[in-house]
Amino acid sequence: MVAAASVLWGTMGINAQFLYNQGLTASHIVFWKLAFGFLIILLWLLTHDRRLLRISRQGLVFTFIMGLYCQAGYNYFIFSAIEKTSVSTATVLLYTFPIFVILMSRIFFREGLTTVKMTALVLCTLGAVLTVTEGRLDNLEMNGYGVGLGLLSGFTFAVSTMGTKALASRVNRWTLSLYFFGFGALCSIPFSPPLSIFEVNPGPMVWLGLFLQGLLPTALGYGLYIMAFTKGIEASRAGILATLEIVVAVGASAVLFGESLWGVKLLGVLLVFVSVIIIQPDKPTLLWLKKKPPKISKGSLDR
Repeated sequence: MVAAASVLWGTMGINAQFLYNQGLTASHIVFWKLAFGFLIILLWLLTHDRRLLRISRQGLVFTFIMGLYCQAGYNYFIFSAIEKTSVSTATVLLYTFPIFVILMSRIFFREGLTTVKMTALVLCTLGAVLTVTEGRLDNLEMNGYGVGLGLLSGFTFAVSTMGTKALASRVNRWTLSLYFFGFGALCSIPFSPPLSIFEVNPGPMVWLGLFLQGLLPTALGYGLYIMAFTKGIEASRAGILATLEIVVAVGASAVLFGESLWGVKLLGVLLVFVSVIIIQPDKPTLLWLKKKPPKISKGSLDR
């Protein structure tokens, strides 16, 4: 499910590029991305199960905090990091989030730091860097403020993973998503005024693009991500699996825009794939692999 969510998240950059080409900026997109995600889930719940609109006071406070810091805050940090540095630099800094996830999951959920996890972490982080930079570190534009913003985007995504895991077993995934996006949209208004989009005279294709931003990476993507935690996946494993997003984005860019997918970039993609493969086996599988083959008695051989 995390892998499926990552595929949907990978469409975000492609769709955003289309919207940028239509004259929109990040400040136009953030509010409408979250607002459409909220409206899509709201309409679904109104027509299928209105009971899921209910949430406890404690849940309301928690989802407000998550909406503020992990939806509005995350979008502000990542788009500001792009503005202050570059797309490549901001993306590399964002993909520090598996490091934060593994550290926090160890502290808050007592998840083990196994050799497999640490190996997968190194591979996915290195793979993300190589995929984005193509091995040329001069593609990175470093300044203290921009780097700080980029790291904060990774940190807020990691906090979102921790909070989601903590509540996923107690609150329905669609209820969580509804309030996450609703509060996130409200809290993003100061830096993403909803009416500012009319400055670019948006046409039907722009509204379709914004709707798809709310549907694919937002409503469906986060819905699948939360569902994975209801199945008991470890937060540290989920953080590493989520790096598949960058593979999908790069692959889609190669197909749709003819961008090169060879050399160091391809190596980076392969490293991310390897990290995802080695982190996949669950405990029953590992236990089965560790089982010794049954002993065959001499009598059974004689028969």
